[in-house]
Amino acid sequence: MSTPRAVARSLAAGRPGGTLAVPLALHVSARIAERDAEDFVYDATQLANALRDLIEAVGPDGVPVTDPAVLLAGCASAESVLASDQLKVALEATRRLRAAYGDAIALAAVLPGPATIAGLGGPAETAGASAMAADVVVGLGREFLAAGADVLIVADHAELAGTSLATLANVARFHQALALSHTVARYGLPSAASQDLHTPGHVPGVVVTAESLTRETDIAVLRDWVAAVRA
Repeated sequence: MSTPRAVARSLAAGRPGGTLAVPLALHVSARIAERDAEDFVYDATQLANALRDLIEAVGPDGVPVTDPAVLLAGCASAESVLASDQLKVALEATRRLRAAYGDAIALAAVLPGPATIAGLGGPAETAGASAMAADVVVGLGREFLAAGADVLIVADHAELAGTSLATLANVARFHQALALSHTVARYGLPSAASQDLHTPGHVPGVVVTAESLTRETDIAVLRDWVAAVRA
């Protein structure tokens, strides 16, 4: 039986048929571990332990090691995203989970997209920030891939015109990993498949929830989602 990481690598190589159920439940993990909703993403031990608790409680094929809201917290410019404390913590937690689980779990980094990053400095900067924003996304991707991530998922509210993430796709391919857009194909990236939390079904590929789940999400519903996606 293929491990989740083997399935991720197979999908990255273009071989169809595998499915990875990856609920975007980063903040649910904090509740399972009884951690503060804000503080746990600034402590690598708390973050890694919370995600371990999520794996044990829900049994997914993959877990998100971060999300855009976490990575952008307190960041006022594109440059500040790559220097943030929460990024360092997420990378360390990724390394720890990779070492602890080996191929038994797929690790997904959900990243802010170029349009979101370009808007950090306000609308006045957006027009001239396309190249820098794309570079930041690629930089984030490189960091997470080096730490052991198998899947990069770029989440953006809209597509920043004239921007491509072909470099991110190439870097991911080199690492035998996937670079995807969240639920809608953007920036030249294929989309992750999305299944509603309450009416899931089985589809091939990397399957995620339509949004980052809230802390209060019912664990039993989350288990059922994973089972239905994987069935």
